[in-house]
Amino acid sequence: EGMTKDDIGYVSDADETFNRDFLRAMQVCLVPEFEFHNHCELPLVRAHSATFEGSFKCLTSKWKRTPSLVIGECIDKIGDDTKHPKPERSWNTIGWMKDGWTRKGNFSFILNTTIPPTIINNNKEINRYNTTKNVLSTQYYPLLNAADFRRFYGHTYRKSGFHFHNFFSSIAALRFKYNTYGHPVGNAQNEMLPVENIHVDVKAMISCVMDRPFSNPKFRVLKDGMDFSNRKKPAVYQYKEYVDARHREIYNEILIDESKRIKTRQLDLKVNTSK
Repeated sequence: EGMTKDDIGYVSDADETFNRDFLRAMQVCLVPEFEFHNHCELPLVRAHSATFEGSFKCLTSKWKRTPSLVIGECIDKIGDDTKHPKPERSWNTIGWMKDGWTRKGNFSFILNTTIPPTIINNNKEINRYNTTKNVLSTQYYPLLNAADFRRFYGHTYRKSGFHFHNFFSSIAALRFKYNTYGHPVGNAQNEMLPVENIHVDVKAMISCVMDRPFSNPKFRVLKDGMDFSNRKKPAVYQYKEYVDARHREIYNEILIDESKRIKTRQLDLKVNTSK
């Protein structure tokens, strides 16, 4: 039959995931955002994901508010589009909703009077609904598509996910990513460019794997097994041999990438000497 209004929509990048226990809880527990969302005003759940850079041994102090979950009855083409208003969208009507159709814009295109602005506390939206009374308004809100999953406000459940960033099998693949993804670095595939100069996230990975200094005002790298106090560990930590093997793999890839520039410098030196 395909997806129904009681199923949960899950949108993420390939390197993001909720932890296993949290996903199971979403399936079997009463979730306020799925039961008392007020006709899709607030139907979204966000992760609070610990970020690893390139290796399971390179946890950073950064937390990411993805991936996202939305209850089926509030998803475009699944929910009842005869009740919910059709919003104006960017990108030839298939992109994200324009602000007047969102909570950020106080739903000003939908309501005759605006609602109080969203209350944010520690990056977490306060759920304004009394989950014991299930009091609903008569107003219906727009159904969400995949673009809205990434942009809409939602209740963030702390320490519920993981972001395994830049886990490529080679530095060449990493360079290709940064040369071609949504925010390209034009010279990323130039092997004469030190890979750590491509992006601060890559520099954090290099510093961790190669045990080099790293200083950045926005985040820190927590090395060697990391501080997992009060955090959920990825299941992969049950397999120390695999964690160590991945760390060695990316270590060797970095050495190979750096050796190419050393050989080139040596060749240039010989050419200049011959002159």
